[in-house]
Amino acid sequence: MEDDKKQIKQSLKLKLKKYLELENVSILAGAGTSWHLGAPTIRKIPDNLKEELSKEINLYFPKDSEPSYEDLFNCLQADKFLKINKNENTDEIQKSIHKMQSWLFSNCNTEKTSIKDKKDLLLKENRYYYHELFIKKLLQRPSNLKRANLFTTNYDLAFDYALDNLGIHYINGFSGVHNRCFRPEVYDYDIYYPGQSVSGKVHRAEKVLRYYKLHGSLSWIATEETLSNPYGIKEIPIDNFNFQEQMNLMIYPCVSKKTFTLDLPYSELFRHFANSIIQPQSVLIALGYSFYDEHINDIIYQALTIPSFTLIIANYSPDKNENIEKLKRLNDSRIIIIDEANTDDKTNTELSTFTGFVKNVMPDLYEEEENEAVLKTMKELYPADKQTSGDSGNEQK
Repeated sequence: MEDDKKQIKQSLKLKLKKYLELENVSILAGAGTSWHLGAPTIRKIPDNLKEELSKEINLYFPKDSEPSYEDLFNCLQADKFLKINKNENTDEIQKSIHKMQSWLFSNCNTEKTSIKDKKDLLLKENRYYYHELFIKKLLQRPSNLKRANLFTTNYDLAFDYALDNLGIHYINGFSGVHNRCFRPEVYDYDIYYPGQSVSGKVHRAEKVLRYYKLHGSLSWIATEETLSNPYGIKEIPIDNFNFQEQMNLMIYPCVSKKTFTLDLPYSELFRHFANSIIQPQSVLIALGYSFYDEHINDIIYQALTIPSFTLIIANYSPDKNENIEKLKRLNDSRIIIIDEANTDDKTNTELSTFTGFVKNVMPDLYEEEENEAVLKTMKELYPADKQTSGDSGNEQK
């Protein structure tokens, strides 16, 4: 049994190594990549928040229904929009919106959340250990290939902190230092440094990642549009951020309504997502993403019309996920699903959780190349035919 597991892991590693060396590599990180840090999943409204918003839930939804966090937020935003158009007071709706945003801000700050696995000493020492390890392995791709793209639907800053801890340059659509404003043209920039020769040649910096937060971030606020900040979107450090004083400044889109993704910055972020995965020889690795966002799914389904596109999914769930099951039933060789939820062993989470994937599936390209080199050398030194003839010769003697 243990040998079978090792064989499966090694097979997946070698397969993933091949895809990571394609020209166009994109990662889609969902809520499952922050679950081990204690960040909540918001497919359903958490019980403590549900009590506070029972009036609003009863107003917009049938009795005994289980709306998601986004469903309720959508209703509040839509209601606010209608009331503004009718010149009606929106103070009560804004209070409800603020409750939801305040809860999210408090519960998604991974600097303060409680780690799920208390026995994991690696997390105890560094809560971003697996995020950092994932990034380090991802950036081992050959330097002559295009930059890898990291897309996430998470509001939290787990990847942000991991990138900062590693000293990785990441292009996230914002420019400036003390006044970081959203400028979509930044995504078209790259980072180079001058060479050591007099010919003026430049070299591309190696540790650089393109980073897209598709649904916004805890660190984004809305400000007035100015010449220096034409889109009115600012990125700030959240360490000293007083949410109560700036309650109207947080940005969260309606992620389950496609029409809301037409506004900046979301239109620009989704344009880059679509453009990244429709390139020839592209692979999208979806980690901890449950395929519940229709507008993201539509883009992925469109990419599947391209013969050279590959979709790899690792998303652990204790129960069947119908969205992923639908993809599985297609029996498309371009869709690789690492799914342990439907096995007899429900505790088997070594491959499809984010931490399991990073430890056991994500290859260390340097290590894999070294192993392949050693194997090649040994085969040349001890060819199979020589070993056979040598053995038979000994027998004759």
